[in-house]
Amino acid sequence: MSNYFIQTYTYNPWHNLAVEKYLSTRIQKGDAMLYLWQNERTVVIGRNQNAIRECRAQLLEEEGGCLARRTTGGGAVYHDLGNLCFTFLASPEVYNLEKQLQVIQAACRRFGVETRFSGRNDIITEDGFKFSGNAFSNTAQCSIQHGTLMVNVDVSQLGRYLTPSKDKMKAKGVKSVQSRVCNLKDLNPEVTTDAMRQALKESFEELYGGFEELNPEILDNPQVKETYDLYASWEWKFGKSPECETSYSRRFDWGELEVYVKLNAMHISEAMVFSDMLDTELPGLLEQFLKGKRYDMADVDPEKDLPKCSEERKERLLEVVKWLANLRE
Repeated sequence: MSNYFIQTYTYNPWHNLAVEKYLSTRIQKGDAMLYLWQNERTVVIGRNQNAIRECRAQLLEEEGGCLARRTTGGGAVYHDLGNLCFTFLASPEVYNLEKQLQVIQAACRRFGVETRFSGRNDIITEDGFKFSGNAFSNTAQCSIQHGTLMVNVDVSQLGRYLTPSKDKMKAKGVKSVQSRVCNLKDLNPEVTTDAMRQALKESFEELYGGFEELNPEILDNPQVKETYDLYASWEWKFGKSPECETSYSRRFDWGELEVYVKLNAMHISEAMVFSDMLDTELPGLLEQFLKGKRYDMADVDPEKDLPKCSEERKERLLEVVKWLANLRE
């Protein structure tokens, strides 16, 4: 039976989530652990959320950010270096949500901020402003509570990256709920992410009666690398999205095109194409071509995948492919 503390200063979300997964495998009976970490310019979506419904992934990636999918439920959140993430890991018999929340509350109280737990997963100020969202998971070996602490997040980026696409989307899965949010720094200018790290560390030590601080060098191992590769993969980030339907339209030089697609694991399972073009055969050809392709068209090989048809039709098919490949916001 031991208490542990560990923190990282690697700001890659796939690495940090892989570390969390690895740490959960180290928990033994009676163990409790606090893990602190940060992500830079990242949108993290819940396990059962639709990636294209929840954020502008292409814009995020073009601007140097990352999309990550966690293994827990809940809604989409934006992380930058003004946000501090925490994870409590404990064997089921010593997992204590009330005690874990007391660690957060005690840390905030050091800066004169009184807080309370609200609903299923939020920590809010006495005035009702949310600064922390939480999510949970359980296995026979380890129970997890992890969450965010908005210290000095650039809130202007929340709407920029989290605003759902303007495409007409009917999606199954969890949708994020907008809440009133605030930064802890707005309540006390002395709050910084480093200061909050220290406050959490001290509060954890006081409430749990001490801990052993783990050396981050233990995280440099094949298990973390293997999980990192999974979390960084397209299949995990996008392919885990639930089934949905969406539609797009555009006027080309050769006619107006409306494309309706049904997506399953972010692959096109069905496609319907409508057009006023003079070529009456191309819409049906396009429907057949799109079926089975990835939503972002990344698996299309123009040299091998185009059907046997005239050069004019091939050019138009390629125009459509390029258009669809750049629709993700």
